[in-house]
Amino acid sequence: MEGFTRANLFELSSKTIHVTYSTTSILGGPILSYRDDQHSLSFRGDDIRIEDTALGEIITVTLETIPDLRTVSFSLIVPIVTVMPQSSGTRVKVLGVTTTAPTTIAGPPPGPELLYSAVYLRGTAQSVVS
Repeated sequence: MEGFTRANLFELSSKTIHVTYSTTSILGGPILSYRDDQHSLSFRGDDIRIEDTALGEIITVTLETIPDLRTVSFSLIVPIVTVMPQSSGTRVKVLGVTTTAPTTIAGPPPGPELLYSAVYLRGTAQSVVS
């Protein structure tokens, strides 16, 4: 597919969550900004965990850690998207998962150790030169 390149910038949103994820930046690594009704956070480098899976890349950040209560993370499942370089982008729909891990000083409380909330985010994937 001559002339196509892999998307490196994703601008995504749902009714309540807005995410911008770039696989590269002038700082030399990935950056991710996350905003919802309770958080407005930016992540870069080692604050972003990236796993290659059969579903695509799973991009995970920790939104909040409250000792003896919970840890909340957000994961974005990002497929490989090919686009024309410097185009306005390709429309995409990706899955985002908020995971809450209840914690106590005595160990996990009774019940599920992880609670999930899933949402589809829509937006664009494009290739930009950083």
